[in-house]
Amino acid sequence: MRRRTLLTSAGAGALLTTAGLPDPAQAAPAGPGPALRTYPVQGTDISVALLPGPAATVLLYAARRFHYEIDALHPGDLTTDPTGTILDIRPGWYPPGARDGFLPHQLIVIRDIVAQCDGLLSWGGDSPRTPREGRFEIAVRPADRTLRALAKRLDTDAETPGRRVGAGTALPFTPDRIRRAESIRRGTTR
Repeated sequence: MRRRTLLTSAGAGALLTTAGLPDPAQAAPAGPGPALRTYPVQGTDISVALLPGPAATVLLYAARRFHYEIDALHPGDLTTDPTGTILDIRPGWYPPGARDGFLPHQLIVIRDIVAQCDGLLSWGGDSPRTPREGRFEIAVRPADRTLRALAKRLDTDAETPGRRVGAGTALPFTPDRIRRAESIRRGTTR
């Protein structure tokens, strides 16, 4: 009986001390963000949520080339941001601020991926403030007409948008492609 009285008294005391307090703050409901869609990455068992349209086409191109030409991707290797316009490959392997995570031949392929995207896709390893070597990001607004034209060029199967065939022609080591990639990196060509 004594225990019940103590518990009742403690509960009543807590009620009295909190009765005059305002209600706790609650988070506002999330605003409407972009509607992302899940896409498979060709040649892998991975699916990734991206902004539908040209942004998805270009980011899937980058992921596919990374998988075929740099290193095989596995489940858990890809993350995206809430906008669906940034793709992080193995963020644990390539943490923010780290440099020199790729071998020279892998770096040539990365630069070629950016060059084949006409500089509309940026590589996080080029960031002067905080490099993110595993990051690919759409460098223009998702509705940009040049991004739409690039996506159309990269999307080889018009019957099934989002489905591409193979890794493409792997010629990143030719002198012309290396020069073009270097000029895009320096910002002298778009």
